[in-house]
Amino acid sequence: MFPPFQNLPLRRLLLLAFVGQLLGIVGLVGFLSLRNSHKTVDTLANQLRQELTARIKRELQSYFETPHEINRLNATAFARGEIDVEQARFGEAQLYQQMKVAANVAFVYCGSSRRGEFFGVVRSPQDGSLRLSYSNASNDFVRDVFSLDVSGVRTFKHSQAESPYDARQRPWYRAATAAQGPAWTDVYMSFTLQLPNVTASLPVYDRSGQRLLGVCATDVVLPEEFRDFLRALKIGDNGQAFVIDREGNLIANSSDEPLMVGEGDQARSLQVLESQDILVQGAAEYIQANFGGFDQIRQPQRLDFQLDGQRQFLEVMPFRDGFGLDWLIVVVVPEHDFMWQIRANTRTTILLALGGIAIAILIAVLAARLLTRPVSEVCQAAAGIAKGNLTQRIATSPIREMQQLAQTFNSMAMQLQSSFKALRQSEAKSRAIVEAMPDLLMRTRRDGTYAEIIGRDRLLRTQKNHTFISEARVGEALPPELARQRLECIDKALTTGHLQVYEQCLKFDGLIYHEEVRITVLDDDEVLIIVRDITQQKQAEAALRIAEENYRSIYENALEGIFRSSQAGQLLSVNRAMAKLYGYDSPAAMVEQITDAAQQLYVDAKDRQRFIRLMAEQGTVKNFEYRSYRRDGQIIWVEENTRAVRDDTGTVIYFEGMVQDISDRKAREAKLHRLFEELQIEIDDSKVTQEVIQITESDFFQELQSTMSQINRAD
Repeated sequence: MFPPFQNLPLRRLLLLAFVGQLLGIVGLVGFLSLRNSHKTVDTLANQLRQELTARIKRELQSYFETPHEINRLNATAFARGEIDVEQARFGEAQLYQQMKVAANVAFVYCGSSRRGEFFGVVRSPQDGSLRLSYSNASNDFVRDVFSLDVSGVRTFKHSQAESPYDARQRPWYRAATAAQGPAWTDVYMSFTLQLPNVTASLPVYDRSGQRLLGVCATDVVLPEEFRDFLRALKIGDNGQAFVIDREGNLIANSSDEPLMVGEGDQARSLQVLESQDILVQGAAEYIQANFGGFDQIRQPQRLDFQLDGQRQFLEVMPFRDGFGLDWLIVVVVPEHDFMWQIRANTRTTILLALGGIAIAILIAVLAARLLTRPVSEVCQAAAGIAKGNLTQRIATSPIREMQQLAQTFNSMAMQLQSSFKALRQSEAKSRAIVEAMPDLLMRTRRDGTYAEIIGRDRLLRTQKNHTFISEARVGEALPPELARQRLECIDKALTTGHLQVYEQCLKFDGLIYHEEVRITVLDDDEVLIIVRDITQQKQAEAALRIAEENYRSIYENALEGIFRSSQAGQLLSVNRAMAKLYGYDSPAAMVEQITDAAQQLYVDAKDRQRFIRLMAEQGTVKNFEYRSYRRDGQIIWVEENTRAVRDDTGTVIYFEGMVQDISDRKAREAKLHRLFEELQIEIDDSKVTQEVIQITESDFFQELQSTMSQINRAD
């Protein structure tokens, strides 16, 4: 069965067992440790990416929520006339205070719808000072710039623009009027600040909400502080975080790479695919290739990809503020930033494991030598006992198990003698049990020859005429057709190894005898045949079948409705009379359609509750009357007699009972009741008439009538 391990010495087998288990355990532990390390890295990377993108999202929200709040305040002031956009006479103090509070805001202003007038406060890109800037008819729509003092009051003219300015033509104005609500512009290069900007704008309407007064807007410089925030994030040793819009323009990143390319009017945002940072460019190319564009990402994505043969963890989260700002936050971290320490620890672990294996092998060699010495002595003693020498003795051993084995061997001879004696007694008992069995037992060979017959006196009369000897055959004891069947079953049992069971019928003196024959395999060429007389059983089965047919005939042809139902009220079976009683075409149709008797048959639910209570208390109901629905909705009166059928444990299996229509009887009873009530009324009226006559003819009534007449005459 195990050719490589045949005749293998015990000492070598023990060494293989010890060393094999040790190597397997060490290898499994190492594999699980490395796999768990990778899982831990994946978990940490996922947590890090998720935390970083959440922090970046919160930081962006803090930058881009303020401009819309400022716009709402300024739109309200504009509509109320608190900011003079058209004449530029007042209003700069409010804008000044807003700029002082919001350090990341570059420009707060409003534009009029009348002629494109402009009024706002700008932060100087040179020294960060705040200045008033406006254009209207007074300066031919060429923007003037005034310095502001610490209170936000204009002091002196600082400069003037070179060309006229019409607020209505600016992208921020058009974006707000097109959206008819809060809106963002695309990222652009501010010609005033020469920095990448994005503008939040809001249309301003009069009190009726119909006439457009203008637009208020706030410029947000994509600040260096946000890039400092990205650089300060701990994204491993080489990880990167960056923000892009849906067109792939780089909004911010955690490296020092410039965000704008070109100068002057040619300046534009740097495309992320043009980035010189290999990690940023690789992440962008992977996103572009797998999603078909940056505008296809609608849900947060947690991904990984290969870059220069190294695995990279990638997290992409959409950032939307509900006002049109739609960017992507991207965090990418190399797996190497997490794995280098784990790989170093793995190498150390492997070296320690190899040293431990060497020591364990040495210990295994010594232990195998110690264990195999007493085992060899046991083998020699066992060989002597196998040859019949029950006087073998084994010396004691310092090993507890070997000592117990020696004691076992020393008592083995006496136990074997006792066992042989007990075996002979057991054989005699088994023989007595077989002799007492009512069945005929025959050991039979493959060719049909009987090797042994137990219970010759149990043969049927047709077989008693045959003399059974050791060489008798099946064909000599049975009719030809039965002999052929038995030989086929003997061959099938020996071929398949399965028990063969069949029945045979014998006729003798006009009587029919039934026998059950079982054939089971004893060895490769011999079977045991067990023959049992089942004539009485067959007769009982026939009688039972006739009784069931009679019961079925009564059940089907009864004039009363007969049924079986579950405790829950579901019909299990009904006869034709019951189906006809309730207006169904067939018993099957009624059983199929009535699934809840309480709802479908009982008119009054209290009757069903009373029925259930009586069944629980008594186990039967008799002459139980209630109103019931027919299939067509007609209400009839029925009388029911039902009992609960229980199993051996007393548990209710089902209800069975009989139902008959008593609607006619109920109608007659109701009619008699009405006649009785009418007769009672007539009797009562007659009694009243007699009492009135008696009263009017009484002396008291005559005297009272005379007194009343005198009183009337006196009046």
